Amino acid sequence: MLYVSWDPILIGISFLVAFIASFVALDSAGKVMSSEPRIALFWRIAGGATLGMGIWSMHFVGMLAMKIPMMMHYDLPLTLLSFLIALLAATLAINISVSSNPLPKKHLLLATLLLSTGIVAMHYLGMAAMMGFVTIYWNIARVLLSIVIAFFSAGAALWLAFSLRQNTHSVFINRVFAAFVMGMSICAVHYTGMSGATFSNDGSGIIVRGHALHLMSAGVGELGLSLWVATTTLVIFGIMLFISMIDSQLRTSRLTNSLRQLNQQLEKQAYYDALTGLANRIQLDILLENCLNRAKEEQTTFALIYMDLDRFKLVNDAWGHHIGDRLLVAVATRLSACLSQKMLLARLGGDEFTLLVPDTSEAEVETLIRRMVTTIQHPFYELSHVINVSLSAGVSYFPEHGETAHELKLKADTAMYSVKQEGRNGWAVYHTAMAQKTAEAPLFLQDLSQALSRNQFELWYQPQYTAPGHTLCGFEALLRWRHPQHGILLPGVFLPLLEKTGLIVSVGHWVIDTACRQLHHWNNQGFTQLKLAINLSPTQFEQHDIYDLITDSLARYHINPTQLTLEVTENTALKNIDRSVKLLNQFSQLGITVAIDDFGTGYSNMLMLKKLPATELKIDKSFVKDIRDNSRNVKIVSTIIDIAHSMNMHVVAEGIETQEQHALLTHLGCSYMQGFLFARPLPVEKISALLHQKTFALSLECSESSQKKPA
Repeated sequence: MLYVSWDPILIGISFLVAFIASFVALDSAGKVMSSEPRIALFWRIAGGATLGMGIWSMHFVGMLAMKIPMMMHYDLPLTLLSFLIALLAATLAINISVSSNPLPKKHLLLATLLLSTGIVAMHYLGMAAMMGFVTIYWNIARVLLSIVIAFFSAGAALWLAFSLRQNTHSVFINRVFAAFVMGMSICAVHYTGMSGATFSNDGSGIIVRGHALHLMSAGVGELGLSLWVATTTLVIFGIMLFISMIDSQLRTSRLTNSLRQLNQQLEKQAYYDALTGLANRIQLDILLENCLNRAKEEQTTFALIYMDLDRFKLVNDAWGHHIGDRLLVAVATRLSACLSQKMLLARLGGDEFTLLVPDTSEAEVETLIRRMVTTIQHPFYELSHVINVSLSAGVSYFPEHGETAHELKLKADTAMYSVKQEGRNGWAVYHTAMAQKTAEAPLFLQDLSQALSRNQFELWYQPQYTAPGHTLCGFEALLRWRHPQHGILLPGVFLPLLEKTGLIVSVGHWVIDTACRQLHHWNNQGFTQLKLAINLSPTQFEQHDIYDLITDSLARYHINPTQLTLEVTENTALKNIDRSVKLLNQFSQLGITVAIDDFGTGYSNMLMLKKLPATELKIDKSFVKDIRDNSRNVKIVSTIIDIAHSMNMHVVAEGIETQEQHALLTHLGCSYMQGFLFARPLPVEKISALLHQKTFALSLECSESSQKKPA
């Protein structure tokens, strides 16, 4: 037997070669997902080739680390074949591993089989390439152990490198650890296999190749192999390092450009309107302050113009918001065409535009506004739709109308609002009489926005009675605003403004909660047969969480759902029929009564109405007001009631003010009635007395009549 010794420095170098090759290969593979297809193909091939060369280089460095007392030679064809096997197996394994993210188990298993097979085949083929006067005896157990090590360590390395790559925060650590495991696996396979080989020069045993002298003349010596391995390893790693540095530079450059573009985009979003490209409110405020300071220093005049499109909401309602957006872009284009370079046009949001005109005169502003109003009057053509809108504008001047930005904005807005009030499609310069004419609109809005937090909203309750028994069965909750200066205000005064500003969402939530809490209080007093009706505004009804809001309030106050009636107008219910049917079905399944309010003022489409799960129809008071024998309204109301009864719907008549209306509607078959004839809406503190006066009427008959289907 030949004595074998090992060079620890070369063993360390062999592991370093395997580790560096594994890391470079995994790093190359990691760039595949973030690269373009052609560049990704390069990284696929480069990663596999680097790993294959690293495996091969490590093996022969390890062979050089083995010292036996004779000069060894290596068969050139087998050496080249081992190189190709390592190259092919590593390339296929890397390409399979990067084919999808995350790495499927079957892909991981296939890649593991390929890589481990390549490592083992390359190693033992490299061993077979040894040439000399030696005989090799193999320890089969050690050979099998090396194969097992190759499979599990290769699988662990690939799993670490590719199955965990979605965790971007630890990708570098995973890659280093995976390269370490892969380097260890390559070395473990090599040195475990080498430990299972015993060398002898006694001429017995299994000779690897034929006669030594003949083969040595055709083989590669240790010195030649050393040069091959060193040259190949240094060249490949040098090339890959150079390419990786170039790629890093390019990526850094692209990242820098991307960040610069992102900063520009964010700056544009911060100061420009995304839809029209005009300046937004932030940029307008900055430039307005600059213009204000410059005008004070130079004692010049500038104008601030507030503009608003007339009837823009109808465009959105009729043709959709995408047409509305196209119209806004077209309006911005037309207005911009009327301006000079010194002027700044901004879009504040919606259909509101503002124009800042520095260093100007009243004559110049008048000519400019007339041109803008005229150009907007011409029809717009958007996606085969002919759209006609007009422009209302208000003007304020510095320093005539104020010396601060807030004053100038307020005066221009007030002037524009005055034009709206007088019929739209025009312009006006602010004057003091406008503040009184517009009923302090800006201050009114400010008060309205703070009314909820100041607890100024109240719920009043209008009684509802059965017909013809005149039995009190419940109430309709009605919103009131107790204004500190103007007293009790009805919804018609402030409700449109709540809808326009979006304040209706928070106020509507308050209404639902307050009404349920009050119903809970009446239940505790023993009036458990009462029903309470709540109106849902269009904005409330379109809320995605309206079902949860209502059911949460019912659960919180332990309200039986059959005590609650939800009223929605026919326009609201039929606007999005599919969603309405789904939502109202959910309410009906709980036992909540669904009522169609103000019927007759919207679509009035009974066939469409039939699709809705409503059990109550409320005739608008405009029909009730003029109802009398043989009148046209009688025929309309009679038809509505007959059709409603055919669909098993109760009919409620509101606005009953005379005995004649009461008698006629009772005769026509109305189920319930409410109006000034019976009682006006009352604040909650006056309801208690009414309930105790009507205690005798809250009988089982009321309950039965509320559940009874109309004939």
